[in-house]
Amino acid sequence: MPPSSTAPSGVVASVFHRLVSRRARVREVEPVSDAFRLVTLVGEDLEGRRWAPGDMIQIGFTGLAGRAYTPLSFDPRTGVATFLGYVHGDGIASRWLASATIGEPLFLVGPRSALDLDAARRPTLFFGDETSFGTAAAIRATPEGTRGVAFSFEVNAAEASRVALERIGVTSGVTITAREPQDRHLERVESDLTRALRAEPETRCVFTGKASSIQRLYKAARRAGASAKQITNVAYWAPGRKGFSGVQR
Repeated sequence: MPPSSTAPSGVVASVFHRLVSRRARVREVEPVSDAFRLVTLVGEDLEGRRWAPGDMIQIGFTGLAGRAYTPLSFDPRTGVATFLGYVHGDGIASRWLASATIGEPLFLVGPRSALDLDAARRPTLFFGDETSFGTAAAIRATPEGTRGVAFSFEVNAAEASRVALERIGVTSGVTITAREPQDRHLERVESDLTRALRAEPETRCVFTGKASSIQRLYKAARRAGASAKQITNVAYWAPGRKGFSGVQR
């Protein structure tokens, strides 16, 4: 899933934390349905840091293992960052999200560049899944906000996802499509994408989330006439794989 690396804990991890990472603590954890947690971090090390919508932070766990998240907001004046985490499976990030407590200290790296949302001209079609919700919410902080942006998400649980999106303010122009076996649901997503590109050929496409879904939609967009320059791809995960540089959760 998200970017992850492993190394012995102890001295190596301590040196890494001192030299590279920044300190923060959990200020608030809000359950948003059973599958999501809205987490607010705060720390003096985050004050004055430059952040642009789409940048990511990477939280360190055991040893040097880490998971990356896209803050939906970041205030360098107060050192406060908020992100939405997706609780699924039994991975290290999901276990932490399910048990995170107020006041808990953390080490993190970033913010650092992952996806330049400021560069997305309008109209824009944003595609993703549960791991993309925070990135979608970050679009609100761009100069044009969500004006001219259509959101399309493939999800496991439609109602839980709707609740999470409403909580983080992604409510306009949203289409939620429940996953189906053999990815049959992507036929509808492709159809909507093709229709949008034919109606407005200059539509900018931002594809995030599952690698195989992105690959499929990229091909569909190209068949519909979109140029490679119109399409931005950031894969967040693929089944059984680790090490994605822009990934979260």
